[in-house]
Amino acid sequence: MARLLCSIEATSIVLFALNILFLVLGGSVLGFGIYLKVSKKFDVALSPHINAQIIGGEAIEIVGIVLIIIGIFTVVLSAFGCLGAIMRNRFFLYLYGIILTLLMLCELAAFVTMMSARVRIRDSYESGLWNVFSKAYNTSQQDVIDAIGELQQEFQCCGVYDLNDYKKVNRTVPDSCHMGHSALKPVFAKGCAQAFIDWMWDELPIISGVVCAILVIEIFGLIASFSLAVAMSHFSYGKLRGTLISESNA
Repeated sequence: MARLLCSIEATSIVLFALNILFLVLGGSVLGFGIYLKVSKKFDVALSPHINAQIIGGEAIEIVGIVLIIIGIFTVVLSAFGCLGAIMRNRFFLYLYGIILTLLMLCELAAFVTMMSARVRIRDSYESGLWNVFSKAYNTSQQDVIDAIGELQQEFQCCGVYDLNDYKKVNRTVPDSCHMGHSALKPVFAKGCAQAFIDWMWDELPIISGVVCAILVIEIFGLIASFSLAVAMSHFSYGKLRGTLISESNA
């Protein structure tokens, strides 16, 4: 019984520590999701004038929202796990383990879907941005043209694919394609579609690393929660059995 009690104490401490790490990483995911939503680059690349007409634009914008939801859910669940470890309540522990399993499956599915859709998202953004670009200049939609100019300055890019896109729509290269909005300075070499996708993919290793770290901690947390719940069951059964034996001997 003493050995079982020691194992319960140790498992409780481990579960509590894992959930503290879980809380920190969940806060990181939440913070990164908020960063994507408030980032000027993200806001400019998916401004209402551009995003509404781009196939796949909404899918890219949802990334930030999904990260915020996962971050909030992770923080709440880690607090729930800490409570279960402190109270050593079997109901809390089993419920925590079940919810954690479902969360792990959802995170894994979302991560695999995002990784597998990388090429499709890139192609849809490129083709969608070209449609917006050509339509804006062919029909003189000044609000969209202004949005494209802001996109070019923010990402230091020119056109959808490169500066030759302006020849295709019979326009001269605007000042927004030049550094500092000055025609005397060099023209940005990279197209805006590639510049935005490159920026998104530069953020991907951070997302991948945090998600992998969370999954590892979740696996250990799952093992610890069920182990603690089972140990608590054995401990309760041992106490009950000891009480019955004492009463029968009396």
